[in-house]
Amino acid sequence: MVSIAEELPVEETETSDDDEPQNTRYDIMSYPADYTLRVIYEKWQSGQIVIPDFQRNYVWNRTQASQLIESFLLELPIPQIFLYRVRSNPELTLIDGQQRLGTIARFYDGEFALRSVAAAWAGRKYEELTEYDRGILDDATLRAIIIRQIHPDDHSSAHQIFRRLNTGGTRLNDMEIRRAIFGRGSNDFLVGLNDNQDWRDLIGMPKPATRFRDVELILRTLALAENWRQYGESDYGGQSMQNFMNRYMQVLDQADGARLENLAECFARSCAVVHAELGDKPFHLYGPLNLAVLDAIMACAMELVDSLNPDLSAAYAELQSDPDFVAAVKQNTSHTREVQQRFNLVHSKFGRQ
Repeated sequence: MVSIAEELPVEETETSDDDEPQNTRYDIMSYPADYTLRVIYEKWQSGQIVIPDFQRNYVWNRTQASQLIESFLLELPIPQIFLYRVRSNPELTLIDGQQRLGTIARFYDGEFALRSVAAAWAGRKYEELTEYDRGILDDATLRAIIIRQIHPDDHSSAHQIFRRLNTGGTRLNDMEIRRAIFGRGSNDFLVGLNDNQDWRDLIGMPKPATRFRDVELILRTLALAENWRQYGESDYGGQSMQNFMNRYMQVLDQADGARLENLAECFARSCAVVHAELGDKPFHLYGPLNLAVLDAIMACAMELVDSLNPDLSAAYAELQSDPDFVAAVKQNTSHTREVQQRFNLVHSKFGRQ
């Protein structure tokens, strides 16, 4: 897993989920679909096949693209692509195969002529092919493996599939994967919160991160603000912070406008009061940002926003001198015991005395 520290330096206090055994057994429906290139192009054009907005840009050069089209014209087999379907959603999210699909779409759109191919096709765009060759291309098939998770009732298998297929180039981080799996509404909601100036001053990062790692901190804060007492339970992702956030992302996907509005207001109020009381970068206790300090302070501030201790600065100073709190934010900070310990301590100090 790519560390959040690439753009936002953080203390390494918790084990990556990549280092933990995956104990979840999945009930997954997967089936092949042999789409013709004409059908694939029409699905692409209509938005039925969705390429996540974070995905790597189209990078193939014209020779690579031309040789793929030539392979279809020669009726050679092409590696399959992977698509993920969310229940009750007609869209198919592309997991693997962007360069191939992008090449097909660009050739049908007339964006390039073939090069480094057989003389009969060299220099030709789609419309310049013979009627026979256009027919061969239109009817050529590309196999798609369509995946849909049945159990458990989340999208954690898609998260694992993205990780395991995403082995080359710059690997996707966990938040980028979530942006592929979950709806645009939840993604836009979190990105909107990320523009809050108090929040930016608190994390010490003037501009948003290009790969959404600051957005992930907001997701973590919201998930724990509502469910920290359930952290570690199997229905909430077990002892995995990433699974815990995945499940909460699904909650945001299903939330109505009123709930999202209340969450946004609570987040903004909490950022304002914590910033006013604790100043800039209060979670950088030992140099880099400490995720465990941030999640406990911000989540408890959200939960207690209407009944906060009027002297948060003094309460925070007491926490920093408490050996139990220090232990709970220095090592194994995504383990259930440490999560519950630091949250209980912050909750007791930050509540109105």
